[in-house]
Amino acid sequence: MVKSKADTVWLSRYEFAQKQTNNGSDCICSITNNSQANIATVVLTGAPDTSTIQLDSTATFNGTHHLKPGQQAIAVGNFAGKTITVLNLSLLDVVIVVMLFCPG
Repeated sequence: MVKSKADTVWLSRYEFAQKQTNNGSDCICSITNNSQANIATVVLTGAPDTSTIQLDSTATFNGTHHLKPGQQAIAVGNFAGKTITVLNLSLLDVVIVVMLFCPG
């Protein structure tokens, strides 16, 4: 068993993070709205097929998403070597926490 840490960043308004994924392995992308009162607006790109990788198994990964205060959204899947991009486009000064993990 190997212990390691995933890449984790805090993104303020208009900041973004990118991660190159590994083809053939499932990656994990977790986004959390750190605010206690404001909705976060997050734009996600990088899923190779919009119908296969979804946030919380409901919403397509690629696109604009709104997270309620304290809400977390998670996507798991093979991003096929694509670059995942997470952009914080919140109207207010909302900080989001993004964890990206691509083993292998």
